[in-house]
Amino acid sequence: MSIHNIQYEGIEIEYELSRKNVKYINLRVNKYGKVVVSAGKNVPFEVIDEFVQSKAFWIITHLAEIEKIKSGMPDNSLYDGKTVYYLGRPYQLVLERGERRIFIEGDKICLYSPKMYSDVLKEEYLAWLKNNAEKKFEEIMDRIYPLVAEYRIKRPEIKIRNMKSIWGSCTTTGKSIRLNLQLMKAEEECIEQVVLHELLHFRYPNHGKSFYDLLAQLMPDWKERKEKLETQFKDGI
Repeated sequence: MSIHNIQYEGIEIEYELSRKNVKYINLRVNKYGKVVVSAGKNVPFEVIDEFVQSKAFWIITHLAEIEKIKSGMPDNSLYDGKTVYYLGRPYQLVLERGERRIFIEGDKICLYSPKMYSDVLKEEYLAWLKNNAEKKFEEIMDRIYPLVAEYRIKRPEIKIRNMKSIWGSCTTTGKSIRLNLQLMKAEEECIEQVVLHELLHFRYPNHGKSFYDLLAQLMPDWKERKEKLETQFKDGI
């Protein structure tokens, strides 16, 4: 590991770089406010530094959120100006009193509600997220299912749950898979990895060698996708 610094509009940002056997450059801000970057051994440092520089605004915003959390604000609360993730992209949350509606406008997610109570706002946001997830998860299933159709795996029903500890699970007897609503924060390639993982459990119920051999055959970069999901999008809304 090595420590490096960049400058953004007069603000110094320190990050910790570790070289790993990964395909992508991954960046996260942990709960202690440390910026952690991992990259492949052959990726030039200039490329890594430029990548971190491109994420400077997000880093500063995220560090500010951590300070709010440290001051006593719950990390899953919704507040005006909070950075929320939707399909891998950061958006600024705008909360306004008005007729109930939620929409995306540029780099903002605008939530209007007649009742500006934290529990009500969270409920409305999650309902909007679930409605979008129902469409997006089926769309991703349309892309991934053909990869496994030849293995006599029947297309399962998708059930959506807001879960804390797992991204997905399957019920082989009931022919359904459960996907975590929080996956909607991640890029589609990360969601694809979870969907394929659960589909393959209908052929191999455990995590044995045969399971991982087939997973690697159908999605050679599944490990990189999984690492990105775990490092960048693990926390709740």
